[in-house]
Amino acid sequence: MSRLTFSIANNAVTHLGRNLYSTTPPALAELVANSYDAYATEVNIVLSNDAISIIDNGKGLDFQEFESKYARIGSTKQREEPFNGLAERKPMGKKGIGKLAAFSLGSTYTVYSKTRDTDRWLGFTLQYQDMINSETYPVEVEETDLPEKFAAYSRYQSGFIVDITDIRRKITVATRENIKIQLSRRFYINQAKSSFLLKVDGEELKLDSNSYYDKLQYMVYLGYENEEILREKFPNVILEEYQQIDTIKKYFCSQNIKGWIGTTYKPKDLKNNEGSSFANIIILANGKIADEDILKSKPNARIANNYIVGEIEADEFIEKLNDPITSSRQGLDDSISEVEELINYLDSVRKYVIERWDDMRQNHAIANLPERIKNNPSYKDWLESLTDPQKKINNKLLDLLSSKLDDEISVDATAVDSMVTSISSVINNIEADDLIASFDKESDAEVQFDLLFKLMDNISKTEDLNHSNLIRKRLSAIEELERLMSETNTPEKLFERHLSDNPWLIMPYWNIDRNIIDETDYLKNQRYFRLDMDENNFRKNFLDILIRVAEETYPIIVELKKNTAVGYAKVGFTDIYNQITNYRRAMIQKIPDLIDVKEKDIKVIFILSEDTGLPGKGHSIELNDSEIKMLEDQNISLLKYNKILAEAKKMYREHLKYQREAKIIPDLSIDCE
Repeated sequence: MSRLTFSIANNAVTHLGRNLYSTTPPALAELVANSYDAYATEVNIVLSNDAISIIDNGKGLDFQEFESKYARIGSTKQREEPFNGLAERKPMGKKGIGKLAAFSLGSTYTVYSKTRDTDRWLGFTLQYQDMINSETYPVEVEETDLPEKFAAYSRYQSGFIVDITDIRRKITVATRENIKIQLSRRFYINQAKSSFLLKVDGEELKLDSNSYYDKLQYMVYLGYENEEILREKFPNVILEEYQQIDTIKKYFCSQNIKGWIGTTYKPKDLKNNEGSSFANIIILANGKIADEDILKSKPNARIANNYIVGEIEADEFIEKLNDPITSSRQGLDDSISEVEELINYLDSVRKYVIERWDDMRQNHAIANLPERIKNNPSYKDWLESLTDPQKKINNKLLDLLSSKLDDEISVDATAVDSMVTSISSVINNIEADDLIASFDKESDAEVQFDLLFKLMDNISKTEDLNHSNLIRKRLSAIEELERLMSETNTPEKLFERHLSDNPWLIMPYWNIDRNIIDETDYLKNQRYFRLDMDENNFRKNFLDILIRVAEETYPIIVELKKNTAVGYAKVGFTDIYNQITNYRRAMIQKIPDLIDVKEKDIKVIFILSEDTGLPGKGHSIELNDSEIKMLEDQNISLLKYNKILAEAKKMYREHLKYQREAKIIPDLSIDCE
């Protein structure tokens, strides 16, 4: 047994270990980088609920190397001689602080190390709590055999194991998958040439490709002598060498920096199962991430930014910088002028990629629509009627819609149809504004006369379009009523809400706009009136809908029962008459304007299940002719849901036919050919 003393100063264990890594993958990446620098050809990461272990078959360290290298925190990393006949590897680490990443993962870790010159392993344990307040920290190093859980690695002639316990973050199934994805992206190593294998729980990770590679659509590259190198890796991607600004192109060549910025088909192509996004541009140095998001100081709110990813290799550039890594260990220090210059140039390249992305998306905007829309005959006819400027506007607006459709959040088909048809309204209005502007600028009378005719024609189209939009909204309301009727368990409250939002369904001339009218007037839901009975007795009355219209002298009561004739919805003549009588009397008592009004002067519409009819016809709710007549004599009209639906459809059938024939707006209700 020998004593090894760690040299620690200025709370280095906390600042350079515990607080340096906010998540598990970057901390693991530091430990894997140490294994790579030690010329390991195989690294195994084993994850469990109580431990994280990193095992490699690299050179290992003997006691003297522990003293001169491992125990000196923050000293410049010493060059390692090639091992196992491997070519020289440029070191991923520089400051010798990666070892402290283990304290970001757990509070205790045990090291096992073996070199080819020793028969047994050396082992010692470090405790975070014991190290945080010390400038020196002695530990006992002893020769040992590997614990049983590492028995499979006893065959290694040399190697290094870090076994982390008292782990800080729970390892779930989702965490495991995220670690694999993140580690794959944190390294770019040609595994065939470097003879380097990384496994997580026995699964080999690819370190020369990423999960989004086969989802890339378009790519701008810099610093490569030719595109064939990229063509082998990205055979189906549209490749373009950056040529826009010569200064930028020459800069990347002179600095020996190469890489690419590309776009994917959809934003979700750049997200993993935990929702983390790879929509950023990374900087790699000697095969390892040096910056997770180089343009984080240059935020871009464009939609295109959700589709953009990039990888830049800058080995020599970073090697020449003086301590380029920030204190967060997450990126390059942008206060260094050389780093700032790189950021500005990459931002310019990204802007160019966004411009090209915009052009490509707009040119293929119609192709990105759902099949049922782009193959719709009415939509095809409408597209053919557009002028070239209108087509350009249409493509630009459709591009915004396509971005929404690309999102992982599902969009209702009805909402998509509504957005597509609304675009036609926008196009027409824009054309009208352009005509008015041209009319004001033009002084030639003959040209003005021609513009005037075009403007009048456009106004006529706009009126037809507004009428068309109104009809479509009403058709949508009819479809919703039909849906509510078809569902046997629809609550009465939903019928009440829908009919109060669309009172014209009950009576065509009731056209109340609830959005602009004061709440105390015209339309109320569940209006409460207390009916005073004899001997201080009271009865509560909640009216489903109370409506005032210009065509009626007094407020109108609308009472609804749900469309299924069960429970309290199953009513008879007596139920209807008594309920309405109480409503009317309560209103007369509480509304001053009605104090001298006769009860039957207050109009009532009672809406019943469609399964209502004459006795002997098999209806669940039966009312005979005399009962219906008595209710009508009392100014109480009975209305069935199926009657409302039939009348509404009949009313708007001709409007719909006109719309389809005029082709003013695409009719997406027509079946595809």
